[in-house]
Amino acid sequence: MGKIIVLKNREMNFEKKILNWQLLRVYFWALIILMFSYSVLRACFLYWNWNQFKNMNFIDITYAFFIGLRFDLCAVGLLFLPAFLLTFLVGIWLESRTWKKFFLFSVLLIQIPFWILNYIDIEFFNFIGRRVTLAGLFIFTEAKGKMTSFFSTYGFWIFIICLMILGFIYLLMRFIKVIKFENDPKNSKLSYALTHFLFLIPLIVFARGGIQLKPIDFVFASVFTSPVLNNLVLNSTFSIIKSADKDKISPVQFYAKEEEYFSLLNGYKEKKSLLEGHRPLERQNVVIFILESFAFEFMGDVNNQKGYTPFLDDIAKKGLLFKNAFANGRRSIEGISSIMAGIPAMMSEPFISSEFSSNYFLGAGSLLEPLGYETSFFHGGHNGTMYFDKFINSAGIPKYFGASEYPGISDDNDKVWGIFDEPFLKFFGEKLGAGKKPFFSALFTLSSHHPYTVPEALKGRFIKGPLEILESIQYTDYALKIFFETYKNQKWFKNTLFIFTADHTQKNLLPEFNNEIGRYKVPILFYHPHFKWPQVDLDLPVQHIDILPSVMDFLNLPMKQKILLGESVFKPDPEKTVTLFQDGNYFLINKKNILFWNQRDPVKIFDSTDWNLKTDNLELEKKEDVDHLDRKLKASIQYFNKGLWDNRLYFPNK
Repeated sequence: MGKIIVLKNREMNFEKKILNWQLLRVYFWALIILMFSYSVLRACFLYWNWNQFKNMNFIDITYAFFIGLRFDLCAVGLLFLPAFLLTFLVGIWLESRTWKKFFLFSVLLIQIPFWILNYIDIEFFNFIGRRVTLAGLFIFTEAKGKMTSFFSTYGFWIFIICLMILGFIYLLMRFIKVIKFENDPKNSKLSYALTHFLFLIPLIVFARGGIQLKPIDFVFASVFTSPVLNNLVLNSTFSIIKSADKDKISPVQFYAKEEEYFSLLNGYKEKKSLLEGHRPLERQNVVIFILESFAFEFMGDVNNQKGYTPFLDDIAKKGLLFKNAFANGRRSIEGISSIMAGIPAMMSEPFISSEFSSNYFLGAGSLLEPLGYETSFFHGGHNGTMYFDKFINSAGIPKYFGASEYPGISDDNDKVWGIFDEPFLKFFGEKLGAGKKPFFSALFTLSSHHPYTVPEALKGRFIKGPLEILESIQYTDYALKIFFETYKNQKWFKNTLFIFTADHTQKNLLPEFNNEIGRYKVPILFYHPHFKWPQVDLDLPVQHIDILPSVMDFLNLPMKQKILLGESVFKPDPEKTVTLFQDGNYFLINKKNILFWNQRDPVKIFDSTDWNLKTDNLELEKKEDVDHLDRKLKASIQYFNKGLWDNRLYFPNK
């Protein structure tokens, strides 16, 4: 009997020497608390953006939380590995108390910045409609000098976030502190090393997201038709880390030869313009107003509401307002390249900040300057914002006017982003009148950007509305009205084509726009003081990349080379389509249908009015029609991806 007891004691002592269970408990509880923190973050993400989820099925939301645990475990594993390896290498010489402090410091040093980024992304998601990626972190360079307004707007929530992070830190400290070591790591080196080796195996599995052949990636989160739900599955830590090498596009090949798919693209076939025989005899000027966050749903008459853009509504009655118009992206930096150079946002990273930004491309200035036009770009923001000045120069436009070029008084500056819209529009008009003719110029408004500042003299003039942005939307609309009243009698004004659009949408106002398609709906409006427009199909699906070809068509100027994805809105085409991209998902829109493809499952097809993508009509549509749309989508993807990789987006105009 005594021998048996001795043997058991030896076995227990051997086990203690081989494995340090206290170490495993520390790692286990650290993982559990970190996993808990990401569940809290996901709940905060859902709560803050509830307006985008309130129409979703409760079972789908619950399932998104469940699937999200896998992505949380991957994110926690990826961040845990550096702290784990660092502690392993250093900790063998430390006593248990010092070891625990060093481990806690290592974990928090790596984790706290990502907690903060996850909380920031909860609000940032409202603006770009996707989780932030490594490429998207450039936005923080724009925060310089704007932190005061940020804290004044979100001060209460920043306080709550700080309390939450302190709570996570307290839990980690509490659970780690109560674990007592029977043997210090430095006194049991073999046990210490073997314990770490044992834990390293599951930790690598966690970081890979499972034992499947390849580590999990964004595509594993595409379990729903709705990208909003797929973003609920993800967390920002995962999206930032994984996008380090995943924001790139691949030169896909659905077709072996160009002639197999070029004919499927919007701009390939030669079409007769409706403007033939109707164009003005004199050379015309062009002004494009890019209105910050002016979503289509903010307008009045077209949405059967009073609206918040009375001047734009009035102009729409006299011009051509396309009711089925889309931004090609969800960010200002994507809108600029789409409007000013016809380059769509069909990849996760904006073209302007991507590795392809040095590719050959033809911007508005590259096309018009050689033909005798003076070209310019105006933005009241501080020079360097969003790389606009650099991109505009690359687009062949030599004259850039930002806040640095504005000669006005300090009261004209909103103290956050730059010059208020009304005085900057006045400056814009003066420059146009004094410059050479004919001209092409674009102005990007500013005041309807967060924090939505309105000049002191005009506060109380505009109604607040249900969204914070609506007061500043009305102010910018008012500024446009003053601009037109001031310069409508100028000689240059009567010979100018005005185009109005938005860079992207904002938070949803109307429930019918609270979906994946509605969040891309912007106004595209053509107005001319004296030109009589021909009969144009205003229900035609159009997009930002159609604006530049439309300008060249209106001016009756040649485009010897062009991107074949866009086409003039004045060239009718019953097969005209719009292609949108979001988080690896593609939407192809024509007048009748919406085709959806997530690059993994078979395509789905919906009625063009089914913006919520609820009823898949695959069984109801003719197979040849679905196949044709599928081929058009694949043609657009191959053309864009291959064109960027081969530096060959442009082809001779047919």
